[in-house]
Amino acid sequence: MESSWQDALVFAFILCSSLPIPMSKQNILRFLYVFFSAMFVFACQSPKEKQLAHLRNLEANDSTFSDTLISELKLAYLDFVKKYPADPQNAEFLFKAAQRCIYLDQPKEAIEHLNQLLKDFPKSSLIEETLFLKAYTLENSLHDFKSAKDAYQEFLSKYPKGELATDAQFSIEHMGESADELLEEAH
Repeated sequence: MESSWQDALVFAFILCSSLPIPMSKQNILRFLYVFFSAMFVFACQSPKEKQLAHLRNLEANDSTFSDTLISELKLAYLDFVKKYPADPQNAEFLFKAAQRCIYLDQPKEAIEHLNQLLKDFPKSSLIEETLFLKAYTLENSLHDFKSAKDAYQEFLSKYPKGELATDAQFSIEHMGESADELLEEAH
């Protein structure tokens, strides 16, 4: 609650100080009106709304490719999922947390989040991408070719005509081959 007062005070002060009006008794009353109105708005925001606003702010800075900011955003996604387990945005937040784990070279943790998404949100629009990302991570980050092949086959059984079906089939056929080996095969 203390930060709500501070936010409201700063907002009211900035708003009123930017006006070229002398501070008369009437203007002080206007300032107080703006202050209490701003405080009411800030105080009425639920903790969930505040956390979502914080997430959106972190997402706005996500393109800086700072490991610290990416890690902070990953933790914010996971904190939201933990605090609000029934929220419909959690499938997206788990997927984004997994993506950031992959970027931060934390593939085992990424697999955990992808598995949680698959288990908790089986009807999510992200399931196709999640299955593929899981297989891809198992293959390319963890080098667990048996599990990767199983995951690609599960993907293909569920999405045989999906956008990534050709990629999944190619990965199964060329699992474990280096880029040089693939180039030699192409010639």
